[in-house]
Amino acid sequence: MNTVPGQSKVDSALKQKCVVAILNYNGKDLLGECLDSLAVQTFAHFETLIIDNGSTDGSKELLATGYPWVKLLALEKNLGFSPAYNIGIREALERGFEFIVLLNNDTWVAQDFLAELLKAIQEDDRIGAVCPKIYFASEPERIWYAGGDFSLWTCRPRHRGWKELDRGQFDSARPITLATGCGMLVRCSALREVGLLDEQFWAYLEDVEWSVRFLKTGYRLAFASKARVWHCDGRTSVRSLGAGSQAIRQYLSTRNTILLARKHARWWQLPTYCGGFLVNHIAFYTALRLWHRDFKALLAIYRGLWEGLRMPLIARGWKVEHDALV
Repeated sequence: MNTVPGQSKVDSALKQKCVVAILNYNGKDLLGECLDSLAVQTFAHFETLIIDNGSTDGSKELLATGYPWVKLLALEKNLGFSPAYNIGIREALERGFEFIVLLNNDTWVAQDFLAELLKAIQEDDRIGAVCPKIYFASEPERIWYAGGDFSLWTCRPRHRGWKELDRGQFDSARPITLATGCGMLVRCSALREVGLLDEQFWAYLEDVEWSVRFLKTGYRLAFASKARVWHCDGRTSVRSLGAGSQAIRQYLSTRNTILLARKHARWWQLPTYCGGFLVNHIAFYTALRLWHRDFKALLAIYRGLWEGLRMPLIARGWKVEHDALV
């Protein structure tokens, strides 16, 4: 297993085969800080894998010259979040890694980030994934995520502690029902039962759908409050989606909320799910886009509504060309 400069060994019980997978698309100016924070982890036995989604900004050259210890998986074009990550996840499974960390490229992590995640997941074999405490990079003590909740009864993903100052109020061990794709440690053996990310989602709510499947399969989701991450909120998604990103985000989030219900909600959950969706998503974002006079994004909401209701459901392997969404 490759190690990186500045690392030291920790307790032998944590010497698991682990890979940190980072999805990158034209994030050259973001990668350095993220990789530098991984280079000084107290847990040394891991590999770093960059899945590059067809970057043209010199990201690959930066990795070759500045970070030779990083393994690069270069894709020819932007495949989206779920399809590209699945390529990296498949490689991790084929190579026999025990754990895989999904981490945004617009983050940096504390020195004991990996050690704390691994400690948490080893507490129970039925923990399928563990998420860290995530802060806003612009306000290092303000919480972005301190665990999360989602219910097919309400159709409302919620980050605990959103925009609150961290006073330790979320540090007690409590189960979570929503893991975030911004940063999570996943048990590879669980993936063989749960499956990979649903590629029909392409981007947005793919982590919510994955969380539902983990729980349905009988795995727990855990929150490790001592594992810390700082997140430059939104920078990765805007770059990945490119021009017209707001409209694409509205289209995908609307469409995928419907797909989520069609794939997982029971008939008796649909009345409250649909009610929550209509009030908290359709009505709210319609008013917001009208207020901002963003009629392209407004139209995208209703295009997403139509497509979510009519498109055939595909369990895995479904993909869509990025250009088709613009």
